[in-house]
Amino acid sequence: MTDFTIKTPAPKSARTAAKTGAKRAKAAVEKAVDTVAEKAEVARAYVEEKAEEGKVWTADKARLAHEQAEEHPVALAIGTFIAGAVFGFLLARNLDR
Repeated sequence: MTDFTIKTPAPKSARTAAKTGAKRAKAAVEKAVDTVAEKAEVARAYVEEKAEEGKVWTADKARLAHEQAEEHPVALAIGTFIAGAVFGFLLARNLDR
């Protein structure tokens, strides 16, 4: 059994509806592109601002840590040793299972 499809041209109203739908879709896509571009610009500005704040905050913390290390070198060495020993113990305990 063979299926035959008779192809007839679409009525003018269907073609007009398709063109109207295409125009609306194109307008929607353009609006979406503009919205995405705007949101990306806002996000870029926000990230740039937060990165600058983070850089300043990190520089202050690093300077403070450096001053503390210069003032108390033995405390820094002991604290680092204890932190390393605890981390090593926990790591060895987890790897032993």
